[in-house]
Amino acid sequence: MASNISVYVGIWRDHSENGFDQVTLTLPLKWGNIVISGLALLVSMAGGATWRIFAYILHQVRVRHATRSDPFQQQVQTLLRNNVTPISALVDSFWICLAWAQTPYSTVRTLLPTTFIAAFIIACFGLFSILVSTIATRSESYVNVLARPGENCGGWDFNWAAVNFGQSLPVSVESTRAKVDDAQNARAYATWFYSRARQPLAETNTMFPVPRLPYEISKVPCPFLGEARCLSNDTSTPNTTILLDTGLLNSHFHLGINAPPSDRSGVRHRMACSPIDITGMIKLLGEENGYIRFDISEVVNQTDPIIYAADPEPLSTGYSTKCFWWSGAGRHAQWPEKLTMNGDSDITVCFVSQNSVRYSEPVYDPFFLANGTKYSAPFYYGNNYFNVLACEQQVQFCNPVNGLCSNLSHAAKAYEESIAGLNLNPDQSTAIKRSALLLGLTDVGAMGLATLGASGLLARESVFEDTRSLRLSPDQWEKEVRLWFESRLALLQAHIMRFLDRIDTTSPIYERTLVYQPYDSLPPGKERDAVYNSCNNMRITTAGRYQNFRFWVVMIVVIFSVLIVTISVSLEMLMKIVRRIWVTKDGRARQLARDSDSQYWLLRLALEGAGIGPWRRGGEKADSNIPVVDHVQSLSPLSTDYGIDEFQKN
Repeated sequence: MASNISVYVGIWRDHSENGFDQVTLTLPLKWGNIVISGLALLVSMAGGATWRIFAYILHQVRVRHATRSDPFQQQVQTLLRNNVTPISALVDSFWICLAWAQTPYSTVRTLLPTTFIAAFIIACFGLFSILVSTIATRSESYVNVLARPGENCGGWDFNWAAVNFGQSLPVSVESTRAKVDDAQNARAYATWFYSRARQPLAETNTMFPVPRLPYEISKVPCPFLGEARCLSNDTSTPNTTILLDTGLLNSHFHLGINAPPSDRSGVRHRMACSPIDITGMIKLLGEENGYIRFDISEVVNQTDPIIYAADPEPLSTGYSTKCFWWSGAGRHAQWPEKLTMNGDSDITVCFVSQNSVRYSEPVYDPFFLANGTKYSAPFYYGNNYFNVLACEQQVQFCNPVNGLCSNLSHAAKAYEESIAGLNLNPDQSTAIKRSALLLGLTDVGAMGLATLGASGLLARESVFEDTRSLRLSPDQWEKEVRLWFESRLALLQAHIMRFLDRIDTTSPIYERTLVYQPYDSLPPGKERDAVYNSCNNMRITTAGRYQNFRFWVVMIVVIFSVLIVTISVSLEMLMKIVRRIWVTKDGRARQLARDSDSQYWLLRLALEGAGIGPWRRGGEKADSNIPVVDHVQSLSPLSTDYGIDEFQKN
């Protein structure tokens, strides 16, 4: 579900975060890895640059204390002048300390500032390099990204005449196929992502901002009229039903409509279901071709509705189903008054015939009752020709900013109350409308038996050899209801994503009951801006293809690193300029020490002793730090004079 949605690449604001962390940079995985590598390189360069800055300062500070006649001090100055990385400085300090250990010079105390600063820089920037990886989400993790809307993302409104007065809709192959696809896809998604008993064999991905919408299950008194109407095999809680309640779902966190707290809304979906006893409300009409006919007009308050159930013995027929749905918005139209007077709910009633399905063990579930009362071992057939399950569905909308909520009611009424009394801003009302569009046009039966027939029963998965069934648990009907409810929640998640492009109006879920409003057709104003915001601010999740970066942290790392490197590169030149303008004795001494301790000037002294010269400063203006000679000269091998070989002998 919600597939083929493209991802926005660039900078956007994720309102799930706080402060500066809201500004997010989304990049494809390939470019994300390049950014991480580039940041790590920048941090590494900044570490070396920081050492060069401190080494420069330490070298200059030591000029007034170091005497040129002290060879150990001169080596330390040479180390500070010529080591370009803290690691090389730390290594050279170690070897210098070992080399001078047997001499009267105080090596540890002299080298302590150098080694401490080098080690501190290595530790800090090593830690910074590790922390750079936390700037981005892991490549294998699920990340929130911004969806790119399609060309037809726009506004939608109810066709109130169709919703309130139950206008008949044409039935076509395309619309039926779309409805079945919705139910099958929602059921498959709920099976994978909602069911705790059925986890996928391999890691699977969902684009929804959360894999599953939360809900709680509890037991409440039976909401349907009649004495002991609700059936249960638990004698400790007679005439009760289960209540499935999502609680308040947040439009931002749960549905993915990316918005600041001031523009968020809440939706709550609640459903109470139970097998019900309709004894005395049906009439036996007789047998026809092996099927038993029943008149159920009193139950559903409709003219001449008939339900068929197969006689188990002469026929070999599996489960069969039939469902009825009443929207609270059209309560005056054939409302099931014998079952409920609650006009603030949508009502679904489903009939299931077990027909010739036979079980190897007794079934004590009230919706699939087959305990041997009617047909005994070795096979157990259903006690009744058919069983009935009824559901009452309600919706509530809330404004989290002021705490106001509509009453729990059917979706159309709850939506009207929210628009009239919750003081919603245009962004909030747009989000609420999108939830109401689905919850007001579908019922729980559309996610199960009303659309899929017997295929919408989990119990059918236990059937083999056409009519033989494995054992069913005593709470089988509760498992059925939970899956229908979860499938409706899954469709709600998918429905919100459908607004990224034009909704498929061939589906009877939407056909003739919704009016598409292209964005360009909307008049300028706050409502048009709200539609634009909702189209361009849908959060989805992805894994393994994109990475998110905290944009301002990336910028801080880049700016800080570039600044440190720039200071390191320009420090020497700037100090020269300053000392030329502001001439002091100490300044001249420090600059002379800086120049003379350069590896190139030290090499010049060695080469001058070998007869190479004369030397001068390089460059067109003779102001370079690197000495040069003006004539081509050659060097004799070092070992022919008093070189390293002779030095090692002594």
